[in-house]
Amino acid sequence: MSRERGASTWRRWREAALAACAVWLVVQNLVILGLVLWVKPASALAAGVAIARTAFALRGQLVVLGLAAVLALALAAWLVQAPVSARADASREVGDEW
Repeated sequence: MSRERGASTWRRWREAALAACAVWLVVQNLVILGLVLWVKPASALAAGVAIARTAFALRGQLVVLGLAAVLALALAAWLVQAPVSARADASREVGDEW
């Protein structure tokens, strides 16, 4: 019996937490909608467009920077590993292959 009561109590707490989260999301969305309408939609849209343009410009620069970093790391890895393999090939003699 205590097992059923424990599960029932847990279920009630879980449903109460879900209801509280749902109410919080509704209130949050109403506040955001109220702020957008209070500031006037045209200026909010203009600000959103400016933010999006900035994000696209920065994203392009970050992509180029990321590609340069990846290529630099690949070159560094190749430069570190290439001499080791060349030395290993040069140190072998004709009778070493078994």
